[in-house]
Amino acid sequence: MIRLLLLAMLLTEALLYAWLANHLRGLGVDAWRIAAAILLFACLWRLSHALTSYLMAAAIRFKDRRSLPLGNSLAALASELSARAISFNWSQAFVGWAMGMEPQGGRAGPPILLVHGFFSNRGMWWRFRKRLAAAGLGPIYAVTLDPPTASIDLMAEQLSRRIDEICRATGAERIVVVAHSMGGLITRAYMTRRGGASILKLITLGSPHHGTKLAAFGIGTCAGQMKWQSPWLTTLAQKEAVAPHGVPTLSIYTVNDDLVYPPESSALPWAENVPVSAVGHVGLLFSDSVAERVIAAIRRG
Repeated sequence: MIRLLLLAMLLTEALLYAWLANHLRGLGVDAWRIAAAILLFACLWRLSHALTSYLMAAAIRFKDRRSLPLGNSLAALASELSARAISFNWSQAFVGWAMGMEPQGGRAGPPILLVHGFFSNRGMWWRFRKRLAAAGLGPIYAVTLDPPTASIDLMAEQLSRRIDEICRATGAERIVVVAHSMGGLITRAYMTRRGGASILKLITLGSPHHGTKLAAFGIGTCAGQMKWQSPWLTTLAQKEAVAPHGVPTLSIYTVNDDLVYPPESSALPWAENVPVSAVGHVGLLFSDSVAERVIAAIRRG
């Protein structure tokens, strides 16, 4: 569904630019000026994607009297602009071309499953999977969970089926799960139902484990479940306390996150928590240093 939505948006944008070019040409505008105008509009549109959430998060931080080093904030914004431009204009819209056949990577290690976050598909992992495969890890799989506005519980059921498929295909009893954003909550919901017997290690990247205040601006059942300290998240934590799954968990998150706020929402009391800086929320999936941390954690077993 996300792929079709993104393709429709790109097509609509292309048609608008075609209309604009024709209109300006009719007014006698030079071709190079038309090209410059279209390029400017395209850049501003993509800038707005990251700048809107950046300014919203900055406003909430200001209200809470929190400050971050300006250099780190600007570096995080730059990483987010690049990451979102690639993921929403290429790797998710053209996910079949970007991700190709599965599995990727090696064949001797534990299977790895990449789980995307809110309003995304498996194309989000285009760059990150390349890093894992280049390190010889794998076999590496990814999953797309639909529809994007469904409940986290429904997506956990889909995740359960995907994990079973991978275990059957590889003969492995346990796999490593690397989850971005809401994907970490989906995996935790899966483990409260099925336990941790099938998961060797869980690594979450920017997951709002205690919710995010920015979820109030999201749509769908899952967005409501991700609200800061929501009843759904409280119930999830209570289930984990009653029946601990015992899965070794690493939570990597950025203090410059513009979608998960406050950033300490990503810290779990029973996990190894590693904060980073100068990288954005989607930028976590494009960061070489974050990828190296994940690679080292998987190799440790």
